[in-house]
Amino acid sequence: MRREIEVTSRTPMPKAYGFLPKGDRYKTLHCRKLTHENGRPLYIVLNDKKQTTGIRIPLNVLHKVHDQAKDTLSTRRAATVQRDAADIAKAAAEVDVQFPKIPAAAKETVLRHGFKKNSGRVGRTSSIPLSRKVLLAVLAHVRHMHTEYDTLLKKGKSRDVARKTTRKNIEVVVKKWGYPKGMVFGFRYDERMAIARKRSADTDTFASRPQTPTQRVHGREIDDRHSNDAQSKHSCADNVSSTAYDKDL
Repeated sequence: MRREIEVTSRTPMPKAYGFLPKGDRYKTLHCRKLTHENGRPLYIVLNDKKQTTGIRIPLNVLHKVHDQAKDTLSTRRAATVQRDAADIAKAAAEVDVQFPKIPAAAKETVLRHGFKKNSGRVGRTSSIPLSRKVLLAVLAHVRHMHTEYDTLLKKGKSRDVARKTTRKNIEVVVKKWGYPKGMVFGFRYDERMAIARKRSADTDTFASRPQTPTQRVHGREIDDRHSNDAQSKHSCADNVSSTAYDKDL
C-alpha cells in the first residue's frame, strides 16, 4: 500500500531518511517509485502556504537515485535534445499547414519563442493539440510584433481591451500569411480568457490544492479544423490554465 504523508519542514526528520528538493523530475519520479516498491512511507514536505517544497525518502533510495541520475545524465540529455528537435520539426510543419505564406523570419521567431522549453508558454503545453498550440503561438507573435497591443498595455489598458482593440489588425496579418479560416477566435476567445484569468487569480493557492473538475480552467481554442472531434478531446484539450496563455499572448 502506498503511503504518502504530508508534513512541514518543522516536522522532525524520520530516522534514515533524507530530503529531495522539488525541481528534478527524474529524481522525484524514481525516488517515489523506489520508496513505494520498498513498502516505505514517503513524506511530502509543505511550506506555510501548503506548497510542496520536496519529499523525504529513505536515504538508501536517495543515494541510489542520485548515483543513477549521474550515470544516465548524458544519455538522458541526448534523448531530450533529439525529442525536442522532433517536436520543433512537427511544430514547423504545422505552421506551414496553417500559415503557408508566413515569412521565414516570423516562423523562426514563433518556433523559438512560443515553443521554448521550460518557458511555460502555450507551445510547451501538453494538454492541447499541436494545431491549437501553433495557432495560439502565431497569434501571440502577431499580437506583440504587428499591433499596438503592448503599447496599449503600457498606457494602462486591460488585456481584454487590448485584445479586442487589436483583433482586426491580427486578422489582416494572418490572412496575408495564408490562414485558411475566418478568425473566429475574436470576442468569444477574449471572453473565455477573461473568465479563465478570474478563475485562476490565486495561482499559488490553486496550484497547492488537488484539482477537481470544477477547479480546472477551460480555455478552449477555436481552430475550425478540429470542430468535428472537439467532443472527444474536451477532457484533455480544454483543461488549460490561463497562465500558459498569458505567458505567451
